[in-house]
Amino acid sequence: MPSTPALARLAQAFAIWLLLSLLAGCASQAIAPTQTSVPPAAQHRFATLQVVQSFDVEAKLAVQYAGKGYTARLEWQHSPALDTLRIFSPLGQQVALIERSAHSVTLTDQSGNTHQAADVSSLTAQLLGWRLPLTGLSQWILGAPHVNSPFQASYLAQGEPARLMQDQWQIDYDDYREVQLQGVQSSLPHITRLQQQDVRLKLVIQHW
Repeated sequence: MPSTPALARLAQAFAIWLLLSLLAGCASQAIAPTQTSVPPAAQHRFATLQVVQSFDVEAKLAVQYAGKGYTARLEWQHSPALDTLRIFSPLGQQVALIERSAHSVTLTDQSGNTHQAADVSSLTAQLLGWRLPLTGLSQWILGAPHVNSPFQASYLAQGEPARLMQDQWQIDYDDYREVQLQGVQSSLPHITRLQQQDVRLKLVIQHW
């Protein structure tokens, strides 16, 4: 693990990004989690959201990890080929720029230092000492599972997930709101909470 102050700040900023992929409280209308029984309303919603391949989002973050708490603001431009994510301190200073292409992930800190790896999991292990898969982040933020691994879910009456369990992450959703993305009108989560072991994140959408 890096021990210099610069890399410590880098690890803190990078942790915020990693925890986004990217907490508790299942809604009272939800049914018991199941992998096989997906309600028709949920099937229709998931299929509709598959059309959304790209988005821009601004959000506030509150992160708890290893007994410490962090807050930040992020701007994320996502497409299948490229992710660009900027993380800002509460005072508005950019503390990290993360760029993902098909071949690598690069993080540039506020001092201009750059770190690169083949994927986010490798860079996580390098900087933080633990691996974090972010395969599903671009779908989880929409309130949907990704298609590459099994999932469990409990659902609200209109088919929105109250909770997803996928890739050893628990994702809970609050306060769905109607949003239009790429011509698709759907209810998207305004507040998303994620938990894996002692990693906790609260994501509040400001603007799509």
